[in-house]
Amino acid sequence: MKENPAEARKDDEGSAGTPPVDQAKAIVERYTPHAYALAFRLTGNQADAWDLAQNAMLRVLRSYSTYDPSYSMEQWLSRIVRNLFIDKKRSDQRRRESPLESGAEDDDRLFPADTLADPSDSPEDDAAKGDEAAVVRAAVAALPAETAMAVMLVDIEGRSYEEAARMLEIPVSTLGVRVFRGRKTLKERLKGYWEGRA
Repeated sequence: MKENPAEARKDDEGSAGTPPVDQAKAIVERYTPHAYALAFRLTGNQADAWDLAQNAMLRVLRSYSTYDPSYSMEQWLSRIVRNLFIDKKRSDQRRRESPLESGAEDDDRLFPADTLADPSDSPEDDAAKGDEAAVVRAAVAALPAETAMAVMLVDIEGRSYEEAARMLEIPVSTLGVRVFRGRKTLKERLKGYWEGRA
């Protein structure tokens, strides 16, 4: 749903005399379902999606004064959700490998063999559980954040390349590359699942 930024602000803000806090609260009430839906498509599970949506709404309340009316409210909120998702994914990535004790107290260096991989279920493990939607969501969530956003906007939400590129603030050609790579990776990751269902 495209909105004219001026109309969206007018609808969300009420009269010109409405305090900014009330305007921001009205926007939070109106756009929380949108933030949750986007967060759920990115994370693939309800708990993480609610956390991400709530963090996005807190960010809206804190930074409403910096809102640029040249963007629609939906674009601004999508950008906030996307940035928070990318930040969380990067943070999780740093935690996925945990150092082992080397045994030597004076040797603080770590070697590749001194780390453990994340033991969480892979998309293939989820496939064995038989929940197709969960398998696809998990596979999309396992993509690099920028690729996952591109695939989600184009293939899951059905947005045009131009609209998705504008929302992500990247050239259409860059979006095309990300979508292509994401589709290729998803095809490889889900190959066993689809063959097993045939």
